[in-house]
Amino acid sequence: MFFESTIRVRFGDTDMYGHVNNASYATFMEEARVQFIEAHFEKLSLPIILASASYKFLAQTRFPEHRDIISRMWVTKMGHSSAELTTHLLAQDGTRLCECVVTVVHFDYHTQRPTRLPDDVRQVFQQYLHGEGEIPYGE
Repeated sequence: MFFESTIRVRFGDTDMYGHVNNASYATFMEEARVQFIEAHFEKLSLPIILASASYKFLAQTRFPEHRDIISRMWVTKMGHSSAELTTHLLAQDGTRLCECVVTVVHFDYHTQRPTRLPDDVRQVFQQYLHGEGEIPYGE
């Protein structure tokens, strides 16, 4: 299973040639994570911080051709306090534009330390858990 959402590409995400700037992808991936959290958890104050992110750019994303792109996200690893999320951004025709792998950590702001993922979060993440390198949708 994967979580799918739509990301709106804005003119301001592009350079003067209509090519989406690489820095915009961090915002797209953040938007996908926020949509996932909104869909699964009542409170948006879930203290999950971004620990790492890597991007693989596969095809140009252009504006306005790619005004709305599809985000497909799933969990590839789950630890005591962290989870690894993989997100693919696709054009409407299914062309894969970018792959991103992030590690998020459940964080206690009072102690400034990672803390165990709560059971309700683990249960949701478990629904989306697939092996590393496994793509849970047809290509």
